[in-house]
Amino acid sequence: MTSPTGEDSSNVGKIALRIPVFWRNNVALWIRQSDSAFVLSQITQEETKYAALVSMLDSKTLSHVSDIILSPPAANKYKALSDHLVSEFGILRIRNTKK
Repeated sequence: MTSPTGEDSSNVGKIALRIPVFWRNNVALWIRQSDSAFVLSQITQEETKYAALVSMLDSKTLSHVSDIILSPPAANKYKALSDHLVSEFGILRIRNTKK
């Protein structure tokens, strides 16, 4: 339904997207919290989720996933990025605990 201002009133329940700063020490939990933020903000599009995650990554983290950022897959970008982050930083976490 459209309001008098021309806005779609079906979006009344939306909450502004708030993704926390990237948690290098617990990527899987960070992604789960980001997923919850997407639900609250009613964001369902892979492209939007992907862009939101990319925007929260610092330059050091981006260098670890530059292959996906520079040449993203045609489909499932968000899943590819989140899986790669978990894989990459899970390996780094294991290496750091062995030191």
